[in-house]
Amino acid sequence: MADLEVILIVSALVGAGLNVVRGAAKSTEDFSPRLALGALITAGIAALGATAIFDVSTIGGVTQAIVLGLLTGFSADQVIHKLKNK
Repeated sequence: MADLEVILIVSALVGAGLNVVRGAAKSTEDFSPRLALGALITAGIAALGATAIFDVSTIGGVTQAIVLGLLTGFSADQVIHKLKNK
């Protein structure tokens, strides 16, 4: 079984990927791999911050770690995207 920290980081990367896919599906512009890479880097840093702030060992289990990671990755990418556009 993988560590909860690894599960949280991987699910954060998936969450950022989902936000990139959502943005690409909604946009009429061409897909930019550079923006996708930036989203993954942002989500990775946010997930590392989440593992440092939260005591991941006290999280109830794998499902809660996955949900926290998805929310962390999706929201980190969303916030950076909104700040970039302002």
